[in-house]
Amino acid sequence: MKTAPRKTAVIVDPYSTGILLAPRLRARGYQVVAVQSRPDLAPSLVRSYRAEDFAGHIAHDGDLAALTERLRPMDPAFVLPGNESAVELTDALSDALGTPGNSPKLTAARRNKFMMIERLAAAGLLTARQTMAGSAAEAVEWAAQAGWPVVAKPLASASTDHVYFCSRPAELRAAAESILGSRDFCGTANDRLLVQTYLDGEEYVVNTVSHGGRHYVCDVLHSAKRTLNGSPFVYDYYRLLPPDDATARALMVYIRRVLDALEITDGAGHAEVRMTSRGPALVEIAARAMGPAGSTTGIAAGTGHDQVDLLVDAFDGAATVGPLLDGHYRFQAEAMVLYLPVLGSGRVEELPDLGVLDRLESVRGHALVPQVGDVVAPTLDLTQILAKVYLAHPDRAVFERDWAAIRAMEDSLQPRLS
Repeated sequence: MKTAPRKTAVIVDPYSTGILLAPRLRARGYQVVAVQSRPDLAPSLVRSYRAEDFAGHIAHDGDLAALTERLRPMDPAFVLPGNESAVELTDALSDALGTPGNSPKLTAARRNKFMMIERLAAAGLLTARQTMAGSAAEAVEWAAQAGWPVVAKPLASASTDHVYFCSRPAELRAAAESILGSRDFCGTANDRLLVQTYLDGEEYVVNTVSHGGRHYVCDVLHSAKRTLNGSPFVYDYYRLLPPDDATARALMVYIRRVLDALEITDGAGHAEVRMTSRGPALVEIAARAMGPAGSTTGIAAGTGHDQVDLLVDAFDGAATVGPLLDGHYRFQAEAMVLYLPVLGSGRVEELPDLGVLDRLESVRGHALVPQVGDVVAPTLDLTQILAKVYLAHPDRAVFERDWAAIRAMEDSLQPRLS
């Protein structure tokens, strides 16, 4: 008796949250092939790769036709992005192989943040005003006319990498000089920078899964940042909002229009939005699942639906996601991803024991990011955090008590450095 051939799925850059996709696909009978989009990805991404989850690994050398022909005999059912660096190649491969995915027509606008905001403005959505600058002088000249403060950042990065808040010319000149000539989080050289007018108001995250142009809102999160280590953009926490909250409702309406404008029809979406005095305005959106790894699972403790599971459902053809489309999550418990920062510089000699957190009722898990031997610096963005702590509890008083207790322990939970 012949056995049916195994189904094949391809994951481009299976790093960060992408490491969670392969085990779920293998459990459904898929063999999973990894494709690395480029050779110079950030080492912090590549080292998270789990070779045991994959039937093969292909390093893309830039020849799309050759890569397509190598994959075609495997008859992939679909191609998924595992990380921000994967979005462009995923769209191109899906189109070349004829598998479900987002049209490559707007791929550039899903990665280049200038093009992204221009597209939304043309669709009538509220956005920041912006420019692309090739020099510090050009950036300062534009900001002087647009008005201070402004935000400077790379055109296509992630994880608040090289993001600067600038309230005067000297700060913007320094930011531009830092960005230009550097490489962004995904390894691309920054030969221009994006300068935008500052959006007032609190920041939120909206995570989605789309199928056939219909969208499910997995969660709306308050994305709190704090000033620490000299940066105003250090991530503090993501906290789940009830879907009937007025802010959450407004954000869900707005983000559906964003998804449609950028033609994110099939796959995950991870949007950062400011609730300004004039209404929601997009900071940026990524056509992939929320990172870093574990965040979707942590938030799912409050909603009952993990974005990664729903993403797999949407492409595997499972019946689970169908009834959810055009809808949104339920609020089952308070939930949060809390970030512990690194406060010093040096080589890690010993990591802190986070087991002390397990006595707190709300703690559902935690994960250290650095390893012994790593050289660390004070946290400025999500690439430099010490640890992630996942909290969830149906009792708000218990949840907030435990949250406060963890923050009180922050100084004592630092690694020993040399």
